[in-house]
Amino acid sequence: MNRIHDSLQRVFERNRLVFWYDPVGEWSQTFDEFADPSVAKLRVERNEFGTKVRIVRDPNPDAKFLVYLPSPKPADANNWLLDLLLQGHEYKADKASLALQAVGLPHEFIHLPMEHASFFASEKRTQQLKDRIDKNDQERDVRLKMMVILAGNQVAVDVDSLLLHFLAAGRPTDLFDPVSECLDASALTEPFWREVKRTFGYDALTPSLRDFVVSLFRGANPLDRQVPLHPHAKVFLGRWKDSQAYKESFRAWADQMERELQIETTINGVDDPAVLGEWDTFEIFEKCTLHWLCRCFENGASTVDLLERIQKRRQSFWQPQHKEGYAALEHAVRLRELIESAELAIESIDAGLSRYVATWWRIDMAYRLCVRSLRAYGQVQLMAQVSQWVEKAYLNNFLLPLADRWSDQVCRLQRWECGSLSAQNAFFDTYVKPFLNKGQKVFVIVSDALRFEAAADFANRLQLANRWTAEVTAMLGSLPSYTQLGMAALLPGKQLTINADTAAVTIDGQSASGTENRSLILSAACSARATAIQAEDFLELNSKTDGRALMRDHDAVYIFHNRIDKIGDSAGTEAKTFDAVEQAFDELDQIIKKVANINGTNMLVTADHGFLFQQDDVHEDDMVPLPAAGGWNYRGRRFAIGKSILPNPQVKVFASGDLDLIGDLPVAFPRSLGRFPLQGSGKRYVHGGISLQEVVVPVVKIHKARTDDTGQVEVEILRVPSKITTGQVAVSLFQNKPAIDKTLPRTLRVGLYSKDEKVLSEIKTYTFDSKETEARQREVSIMLTLARAADAFNNQDVDLRLEETVLGTNQTVVYKTHTLRLQKPFASDFDEL
Repeated sequence: MNRIHDSLQRVFERNRLVFWYDPVGEWSQTFDEFADPSVAKLRVERNEFGTKVRIVRDPNPDAKFLVYLPSPKPADANNWLLDLLLQGHEYKADKASLALQAVGLPHEFIHLPMEHASFFASEKRTQQLKDRIDKNDQERDVRLKMMVILAGNQVAVDVDSLLLHFLAAGRPTDLFDPVSECLDASALTEPFWREVKRTFGYDALTPSLRDFVVSLFRGANPLDRQVPLHPHAKVFLGRWKDSQAYKESFRAWADQMERELQIETTINGVDDPAVLGEWDTFEIFEKCTLHWLCRCFENGASTVDLLERIQKRRQSFWQPQHKEGYAALEHAVRLRELIESAELAIESIDAGLSRYVATWWRIDMAYRLCVRSLRAYGQVQLMAQVSQWVEKAYLNNFLLPLADRWSDQVCRLQRWECGSLSAQNAFFDTYVKPFLNKGQKVFVIVSDALRFEAAADFANRLQLANRWTAEVTAMLGSLPSYTQLGMAALLPGKQLTINADTAAVTIDGQSASGTENRSLILSAACSARATAIQAEDFLELNSKTDGRALMRDHDAVYIFHNRIDKIGDSAGTEAKTFDAVEQAFDELDQIIKKVANINGTNMLVTADHGFLFQQDDVHEDDMVPLPAAGGWNYRGRRFAIGKSILPNPQVKVFASGDLDLIGDLPVAFPRSLGRFPLQGSGKRYVHGGISLQEVVVPVVKIHKARTDDTGQVEVEILRVPSKITTGQVAVSLFQNKPAIDKTLPRTLRVGLYSKDEKVLSEIKTYTFDSKETEARQREVSIMLTLARAADAFNNQDVDLRLEETVLGTNQTVVYKTHTLRLQKPFASDFDEL
């Protein structure tokens, strides 16, 4: 009985007059036992008029009355209390009515507890529904809320959210239907599919989740037009793919549907894959697009066309799995463009050095980035033709002719020197001393084999970071271009001597091998205020104690780093040379940030030498026999030290003095790309020789500022219709300036929203990172498809909203909005998907 009393209490929370008809008098005792001081109980047994007078003449207009009538409810024409009944609430004590009253719904919803008795049998579910009920809820709203409660109560009250929940709950290979599993017992399965039909246009005699998914993916296949769905299906797919919580379920279902619907077989018959447009329903679409782009590249498609098509796929759901493939293709396009525009004329040593430092290094960088991406992607068969073209073009159209023409100029030299670049052995005086003379501290980071193009790439990346500036200059590296001499040349001192048998180097008689010896040389030159340390040891220092002590006690600190040479200078790992360059970038980034953490602001990043590298095996024609000599003391792939070396057309021989080295042993260098035979060493990665890639040594001047110096591009809403009159709306957005130097890209989510924050269209994410200097090339057109939810907002103002994610979070903030009118002739006039 307490349940009925509780029910009555809840009814009186919303009503002053409550009428209780009891045809057989079964609730008489319950009525008598009901006790509430604020409620007057009136029993009606042939005293209708008196009851009416009692209620009407009560001096308190808020007085509450429970009117109990142990008789059937009379017809309206014979009901003396009809006017009061119409003002109040008719209470019923049957199960359906009790459930309805417990939820707080009016009597016109009585069929809900009758049809879905199992749901209302649970007091917990009834209470949860009560907590969710709104006075404006319609029947479908209540049912949706019931479904949400059954689904776990963590789902938003809309059919899309329910579908996402069920799609994540069911695996593509499962036979059971999570919709039926969840909703059958409460007789809500049929209403659920009725909502799906209304929203998506999905209509089936025996609907099921798996059948719906098949229809959904067929409808989102531009090659299959047999399953028309409402445009909202496209919006739903976008939400599914974009959701952090559900995108993995999309991946699983898409993979399964791709197999079951035999999409690969269908797509093999397509003549022009451009029909796929920006659709990213299946991963095979991505593979097909990449395959087609590779063929277009092989057939000489224009740079503009290829880059535009690559750009269009950047927002694809499957792009992360294939980003290295797209990157490889983009770098190949850039490489082709750079090689075609390069004029490899070299009139003199200084001209060759100047042109390499100005532009030619970009070709080496494009090649490196392309090869690294090809290796990372791993799709050898797909990218085979592109890879072959890249290797052939780089070697035959750039590296070989450049090396030939450059070595022609080198062979004319009497001494190894130039007028356009400072010498590497003057590094300390040229770059380090100016800081010391001004009483400033400086950190010198020497990265083994960080060739010029890699250093320039690293500097460009660093330049984009907040508060960092990086300026790249070049030096003429010492010959031979190998580690012991290159490292020694960066230290203070006057006389460099090579041990002809071991290739070890001394400076003014002091060994320059190893960190300890280099530290002694530095300390002696700087009154004990300079030292050397290995990068691994430096990174392990406690910044607040040991790091600050290192900074306090020294004016110059050399940090020796070895990643590229460690990997490249071994036959077993040389194929990973370009991977090692990227690893070196990461480690250098850690080093400079640690220097900044101990309050170091002035940094120089340099190298001992560069290197030559080609991904394919070196041809036997590039092997150069050692020239005749009185004897050989030391041999490498790209240089050899001996006695009485006889010059020939395949080598260049310098005397020690011509290389600013103490002694009289000559050094022989193979011309162009030649390698001397050397048992057991690698052939693809080499250094020690005279090529531009080996001898142009970088110096990156790095400074950490105290104030922010970066900003993002601004994006303007350029063109938007004043009214939305169809199921789609086209908008144009404009990036105000190129994303170069300290101007960083901006990523925005674009969509339509109601004034009360409801999503009314698909949400598209776009990264504005164009580097184009021509303004019209930075305009972007975006087409948004309206969601079914937009129906409810016809003839209302809505917002085009641009949002961006707060750095380091999943939270979004509004960047810009623009109000426009949703004014379709008929709210449900949607074209088919």
